[in-house]
Amino acid sequence: MKIDVTEDGQIRLKEVFNGVVLETEEGNQISVCMRDDTVEIHVMPAGWSSETSWYRANMQDGTIEKL
Repeated sequence: MKIDVTEDGQIRLKEVFNGVVLETEEGNQISVCMRDDTVEIHVMPAGWSSETSWYRANMQDGTIEKL
């Protein structure tokens, strides 16, 4: 993973092949990781099954597809 900061102060991650997880105090999570030429997103509300909440960003048409 490579980390840098943009000119406007945002953190930018590159080469994220192991997921990065954001978690709220309540236990809700969103994980993102890179796959080939796109990004996969795992949405995990607290208490939900982790099997049913994977999405793929389609970089060709700008949509999000359920996996």
